[in-house]
Amino acid sequence: MTEGINETVICGLDGVLALIDHRLPYLQNEFGEPDWAGFHKACIHDMPNLPLIHRLNQAHQIGTHIVILSGRSASARQQTLQWLHQWQIHYDDLWLCPSNSSRAIFKFKQDVLTRHYTLKQIRRVYEFAQHIDTARDFNRKGLPCTLFGANQGNGATRELFELKTIRHTCEHIMLYPFYGDDDHTWADRCAQLSESPCLLCQANEMDVERERQLADIQRLAQERGLIPLEGSERQIAWAENIRLTAYNSIDKVHEWMTRVGPNMKDEDPDYWDMIERAIARAIIYLDNQSQARWWLDHRTAINNTLDSGRSLLNAVAEQEGYL
Repeated sequence: MTEGINETVICGLDGVLALIDHRLPYLQNEFGEPDWAGFHKACIHDMPNLPLIHRLNQAHQIGTHIVILSGRSASARQQTLQWLHQWQIHYDDLWLCPSNSSRAIFKFKQDVLTRHYTLKQIRRVYEFAQHIDTARDFNRKGLPCTLFGANQGNGATRELFELKTIRHTCEHIMLYPFYGDDDHTWADRCAQLSESPCLLCQANEMDVERERQLADIQRLAQERGLIPLEGSERQIAWAENIRLTAYNSIDKVHEWMTRVGPNMKDEDPDYWDMIERAIARAIIYLDNQSQARWWLDHRTAINNTLDSGRSLLNAVAEQEGYL
């Protein structure tokens, strides 16, 4: 690390300086709701990424401005300050996301960099590999960004064996902290990691595939004569798939009507006529739902019902008074 006076290093916290494996159960609990408050407050027990801490402390000693920029909630500021002091981490600025903020972490970090560090000479950024949007933003700005992958090893001890540098098949380099006492498996794990693209390139490949799938779904929606959806790009991409699922279920309703309709007309023509009119009006109602948010709000009923087509149309018909 050769940073010096007038240079700045931006460093993440969770997953970068601090290894967070032990906190993940707070986000995957039995109640199905992530406990973010518990997740952030438990940071006091994080394992330190000692090799990176050593690098940053050396850089700080020769005059590099060290900025810790984290999406961790400011509600855990006291625990964070205590942890930084405990592990003797030297830094100049500490930015934590405001408590109860609704902004995405990516937006928060972007705003801090724009407001306070635009004119700074940023030598390098260290970021957690799962913060893909943030890493992409750094790349677009031309800032050298080193991604940290998840901790390797069993994490059973606080002894740090090594910080591994992995060159992936995409030629991008990532750092992986290796904790624990199962070092005999590390060579195999390093070989496995080096045989795949880095997480950023994997995310880019997934985005390309999602765009292809979205284009296919939108083509099918256009062929059905469905109106374009309105909302954010992400909402539309998600809602298009939900809507197509709903209309595939409605196709099954039409098949059912064709199959049972003749008998039902003979048995009770008035009742069957009411059913046909209610279904037709319910479909028209759905045809006019142009907000992606509407489809997202009703996704559970559409996706999880055994007979989702009839259930959906029946619910709409009852709600709108068609039955």
